[in-house]
Amino acid sequence: MRPAIEHKSRLARLCDVALAAALLLIAQDARALDASPWERVLSRCAGQRGVNYAKLKADRDARGDLASFVHSIASMSSSEPLAAWLNAYNALVVSSVVRRYPLRSVMDIPGFFNKERHRIAGERRTLDEIEHDIIRKRFRDARVHMALNCAARSCPPLHPHAFRQRTLQATLDRLARNVVTSPRHVRIGPAQLAVSPVFFWFRKDFETEASSLLAWLKRYARSRLAGLPQSTPIVKGDYDWRLNDARGP
Repeated sequence: MRPAIEHKSRLARLCDVALAAALLLIAQDARALDASPWERVLSRCAGQRGVNYAKLKADRDARGDLASFVHSIASMSSSEPLAAWLNAYNALVVSSVVRRYPLRSVMDIPGFFNKERHRIAGERRTLDEIEHDIIRKRFRDARVHMALNCAARSCPPLHPHAFRQRTLQATLDRLARNVVTSPRHVRIGPAQLAVSPVFFWFRKDFETEASSLLAWLKRYARSRLAGLPQSTPIVKGDYDWRLNDARGP
């Protein structure tokens, strides 16, 4: 009887651990920044073709939700989990674009990323500070580069839903697969691999998680990239900074 009792005890402990982990994730979501207004904005205006900024600017309810979420970002806790910081960054980018729309490119705005400051978690920070000093440094996950949107056509698409901490790992994996399997971001040539400049700008982040950039890419596109030898040259593709406007050409 003793082996059966011991097995049952181990099973009970495993169940307790699993339950504790689930409760922790639920508690994190409960404490996290309320992303409901941002979810409503995305459901109205974000899609496969980009962001419908014209619709967002003309939609009073959507603009109200965006303003409400940006207001809540200002006083959110600095200890918020990764999902909240990703939502905050993307919302601040969209809000900054809508305020100036119509717009050809965010690069036409001096200091859009490194000078213009936004109130977030009780401090005034630039978008670069949010990305590099908080998101990259604190969370150390290269997949964030598939989730952060810089309002450019060549940027990984704006995720059409608010990020939730309890499902974030699966969401980031899915976004990484979407980017790496897309010829728009990773293109296989006859003798080389052309990738989005994003993979060069943050190459160290990817190589920290894998033995090489190619090894990281293969994690999310095994069947597509499996046949490429490790010595395959990787070159930087073009980057289109034109606005990711769903109404654009």
